[in-house]
Amino acid sequence: MKDIKCRFARHLKELRTKAGLSVSELAKQSRVSRQHIRDLELPIPKKRVTIETLEKLAKGLRLPHYRLLQFK
Repeated sequence: MKDIKCRFARHLKELRTKAGLSVSELAKQSRVSRQHIRDLELPIPKKRVTIETLEKLAKGLRLPHYRLLQFK
């Protein structure tokens, strides 16, 4: 289970940086706290991501929801 969390963390950070957003900017656009985003992007994430959070992050990144789950 840890492996999928680590891969999601890397993917989220990659999507955010490709979008040219800082953690603060994504937090503002997605209405997810900066700390929660930081925790999700840690190499070994401290938080679990919920469907609701995925939806908010997708909106903040202006991506379809499924893109957040397309990682290797």
